[in-house]
Amino acid sequence: MNLHRALTSLTLFLLPLLIHPARKGAFASVNENQIQAITSYVDPLINPCDDYYRYACGNWANVHSNEQYYEVTSLMDHKVNKRLIDYFQNYQLEGSSEAGNETYTDKLFLYYQTCRRTKSLQLKRYLQLVRPSSHLDWQLMLEVREPNATWPAERFNWLFTLAKLRRYNFKGAFIEHILLLDVDNDSNRYLIDLDKPTDKLADEIVIAALLIELGVERARAIDVAKQLHKFEERLLILRDIADKRGPQSISLSKLKDEMPEVPWQLYLQLVLSYTLTEDYEVQINNREYFRALNKVLENTEPSLIDNYIMVKFALFLMKDSADNFTKMDCMWDVRKKMELAVNFLYKQQFYGGSDAKYIADVERIFNLTRREFSARLKNNRMKLLPNQLEFLQSKLSAMRFNIGNLPASADERFIDKYYADVHIDPNNYHKNQLLLLKLRSRKEHDQLTAPAPSPSDYYFISDGDSCTPYFLFPKNLVIIPYAFLQPPAYHVNMHDIMKMGIFGFVLTHEIMHGFEYSGVRFDSSGITDWLGKSILSEDEFVSGFECLSYPKTDSLDERAADFMGIRVAYDTLFHPNSSMNARQPSFTDITPRRLFFLNVAQFFCGNLQPTFYEHDADDVRLRQTLKQFEAFTLEYECKPGDAMFVEKRCELY
Repeated sequence: MNLHRALTSLTLFLLPLLIHPARKGAFASVNENQIQAITSYVDPLINPCDDYYRYACGNWANVHSNEQYYEVTSLMDHKVNKRLIDYFQNYQLEGSSEAGNETYTDKLFLYYQTCRRTKSLQLKRYLQLVRPSSHLDWQLMLEVREPNATWPAERFNWLFTLAKLRRYNFKGAFIEHILLLDVDNDSNRYLIDLDKPTDKLADEIVIAALLIELGVERARAIDVAKQLHKFEERLLILRDIADKRGPQSISLSKLKDEMPEVPWQLYLQLVLSYTLTEDYEVQINNREYFRALNKVLENTEPSLIDNYIMVKFALFLMKDSADNFTKMDCMWDVRKKMELAVNFLYKQQFYGGSDAKYIADVERIFNLTRREFSARLKNNRMKLLPNQLEFLQSKLSAMRFNIGNLPASADERFIDKYYADVHIDPNNYHKNQLLLLKLRSRKEHDQLTAPAPSPSDYYFISDGDSCTPYFLFPKNLVIIPYAFLQPPAYHVNMHDIMKMGIFGFVLTHEIMHGFEYSGVRFDSSGITDWLGKSILSEDEFVSGFECLSYPKTDSLDERAADFMGIRVAYDTLFHPNSSMNARQPSFTDITPRRLFFLNVAQFFCGNLQPTFYEHDADDVRLRQTLKQFEAFTLEYECKPGDAMFVEKRCELY
């Protein structure tokens, strides 16, 4: 063992003893447990002014080397999954699928159970259940089943096939069809947005392996994979066609006149199962792409188009399914497919009578951070005009939060009704997955005709893939998943310093999304406003974002939210007139400010992943956030020349 590892091991052994000299009994407080975890991750041989990430998180991977999670958010997801697995361990069905009277908890259990019973994914089953049309098989599947049969190409229509697959939430081939809120006119109204897709086809070797698994002969599979990639190259050229007009609303009637070769009205009728009037408006992007696409497809063999769509659909289903059908994989799959039911169950089973206490405490933190940011706005560092300031204050005042992404009026009857048409087949995971994908797509499209819910009854139809809070621009709303209301992020009995480290910082980060470059243009009701747009051109705002863009990042809005979030969370806690408890805690000798920064770091600790979706890497985010923050450099006495010190600090608001 080298000297560094020996000293680290000794420190990890001694730190808990030094910090908890009088701790007795088996049940340590939530604060003591958090301190023990934090200190176990610290690498004391690293100077915090040289690299705060390595200092605060250097031993995270060692401590969790045998775990199934790789960072703090996946740790919290793991804990949620474990709770739900334990809940269903001895679950007894309340109804029966034969009688059609299953409760929503029955359906959760049955879907989990069918997932656990599945040994491996059978892609062929999906393609048997969902075909291009009711009277047409996939070309390659027919070839596998009947090698000498002739595939009836005249029956194939690529647009109608995509319409059918869109009912299973598939939107990745030729057309990107999503629903958006109308932020230019009415943030309660949904629009169908039609655009070119952005995802790319998998590598040739992946496609060939997929086709071989489906039963295609090896040489043929390799040949088809090459054909599909050549076809993809042609499609990528089309995607590079410039969009001169941007997104525009247009009636189906005018779209028909402008693009008669693409029967959009019939496509949407097949997706929705009802007919939209000709004056119904959709939003379309990249018109020239669609015109060029139609010409390319007219001169492409229907069998090649069919194979392309089939492969992309199969890849979509693979990505959407459980990974290995372990307990954890299956529970994660249940959470993604039946998010509303899981959230309601989680609230009922694991919060119960303490729900009001959590809500009140979250509301306290939410209101205090908004008050602190409001004071910053009043100081008007950016020299905004009075009407611009009023615009921002109004938006901040109207901002709301939703715990658990549930409508306020949700009860068991509401949840049961939501899943009324779902009858889980206890022996067919593939069929159940398709059934739930279809439900998700239908519920999403139901929003086109449903009356707008009250603000308190709004919930976001998501893919259930986030355990951290997120901000919805068109609703001026912060969603706080139940998974985030647990240690290490939060506990109602945590000291305020501990709460503000992860939970307070992340919550404030989300609030700040309403005031960064992408978010500031929306008003308090979620509509794009000229006053918000005018702030984008103010000198101080522009210079602040130009400063933050160095070093270069593709996630400037996220960096700005980090930049502001740390300051507002810190000042909410440590402001001389703050009502929060920022005094030295009795459970540790770590000073309050250092304790706050160590807690903030916990959100970023983990085994650094090769890619980060819409964010810089976690170590980069932590370093950039703290080196720009004067309070941090003062607390740790960082000096010019230290890596965690910058001479020129950026400023916003």
